[in-house]
Amino acid sequence: MTDLARETRLAAHRELRRELAQLPAKKRVDRMLERKDAMKVVRALPVQDLFSTLQEVGLDDAHELLELCSAKQVQAFLDLDGWRGDRVDPAAMSRWLQAMFTANPDRAVGQLRGLDLELLTLLIKTSCQVYDLSQEEQPEGDVGLHTVTPDQRYLIVYGGITDDERTQLVIKEALERLMGRDLLFVLRLCEAVRWELPSQLEEDAFRWRNGRLADLGFLPKHEAAELFSWRDPDGPLEGAGAPPPPPDEEGLATDLSTSVVFPWDALASGTKAFAQAASALPEAVRARVLHEVMMTANRVHCAEGGDLGDPGALRGTVQGVIETVGVGLSYRAAGDANKLGELLGTKAVAALFAVGNALALKLQRELQARVHARDSGLDDAGLLRLDTPLRETAAGLLRARPKLFSGLLDERRVDYRAPGSLVELAALSRAVSEIGFRGALLGPRGLGVTDDFLAARGLADPAEQPSHGQVLGALLLASLLAPGDVAPAPLDDEALRAAQRRLGDTEACADTVLRVARRCRAAAPLPGAPTADDVEARTKSYAEQVLRAVQDEVAKVGAPEGRFLTSVWTAQQRPAPARTGDDER
Repeated sequence: MTDLARETRLAAHRELRRELAQLPAKKRVDRMLERKDAMKVVRALPVQDLFSTLQEVGLDDAHELLELCSAKQVQAFLDLDGWRGDRVDPAAMSRWLQAMFTANPDRAVGQLRGLDLELLTLLIKTSCQVYDLSQEEQPEGDVGLHTVTPDQRYLIVYGGITDDERTQLVIKEALERLMGRDLLFVLRLCEAVRWELPSQLEEDAFRWRNGRLADLGFLPKHEAAELFSWRDPDGPLEGAGAPPPPPDEEGLATDLSTSVVFPWDALASGTKAFAQAASALPEAVRARVLHEVMMTANRVHCAEGGDLGDPGALRGTVQGVIETVGVGLSYRAAGDANKLGELLGTKAVAALFAVGNALALKLQRELQARVHARDSGLDDAGLLRLDTPLRETAAGLLRARPKLFSGLLDERRVDYRAPGSLVELAALSRAVSEIGFRGALLGPRGLGVTDDFLAARGLADPAEQPSHGQVLGALLLASLLAPGDVAPAPLDDEALRAAQRRLGDTEACADTVLRVARRCRAAAPLPGAPTADDVEARTKSYAEQVLRAVQDEVAKVGAPEGRFLTSVWTAQQRPAPARTGDDER
């Protein structure tokens, strides 16, 4: 084949892959199967795309596609879905084997024959016991489901570590069909099953598996986590990587630039930095960038302990990588939109990702420094006394890879995700400042509500302690009833009813807020409020926010009872309801 003919064929195949990437999984399968060269098309697709398609459609509904896959592709499917950590998952392996033999038993034998010998031996060893009849070895009791090799040498009794009858039947059919194809191979397999140690087989199979997955960017967790290590966001950036690799000698592609896992909607948003940059690139350069994005996302997915067998979760990881790369692009472009495409086209995607991640790490370090500062009010259980959404924001930032709690920007959301823009990072920065201020204001440097203070009142359990807002709400209501300074304390129902009658007095409420704010001037300096005037202004703003919440809750009920209130610290206080987010987002 001439170079021109080869390039023409590759171009046509890339065009088909781009078409497939835009289709839903079921239509994608139909589009491949309707072609006359269906087997050639299927066997030339990246294994990650094929695997995601099979998972999305469901193995029970994709037999026609599965039977067209090569042994190398089937091995990759088992690499991606047949392990849990460093251990083989017999149930997952069994699911694939059953689907293969249901789809086409004859082709399944060839697919099975092409698996790593160590993995195949381990799968058989977990489902069978092999006896050498020439050595007069015999099982005890009834043999049950079994096979005798044609040369009468080995007795294979099904039933071992795996007790699933369907799996045993699949292994029995596989071995008996293999005997018809290559008896010598089965005899050697039987000998290996008898003598090889399961632990050694698993270790060897795991090593081969890791080598193959590394070619797709799926690295062991400790290696993949290096992507999250600190780097100077203003430091030099590595140059662009190599273009996507061509198909191997069997035609199998490892180019992920047209992956079905890629969230293609991310390129349609003209307001996002990544989309703007990608739209300015020539096609060949854009293909290299998208391939690098997928490879980087695969590393990130491994570093975060994501399930390699869940295409939906992986697609979410790719989206997060795109957003983080966009943050890195925006930062390094310094507001010049014309530089976005140049940066993305000439710098490594992983380096741009590291820049975006480093900006979030800076905020994480700032929060950690605030927590560990002397008299921060945030150590021990102090962070747990933060109000929503600051409590969840702190939890997201303090993860191994800092995440944004979406509820900080939209109260309807409870998920965690990578910060997607410099605007969102700015919101996180303001939240960190507010966390430091409130911790100090309510803590030992301000109103004195510490762990010891609460423990002395029988509230040693953090789950029973009031939040900052509840403490300040109680203090405001108590101050509304008393002319002088009062100490933070829970309110009883009688005090609540008396305060309720005064909440309608706008002038009295404003005066109370001002008195509490002026009282806190003595705590200066506080984080984010270096002078007494700053402390008063920030306290006043926070107190007004708390008072509005109290008015919304207390002023609208007939006779307030402390056990039902969430905005005020009361003697019958229930723990404040915690908002939790989806950790894989």
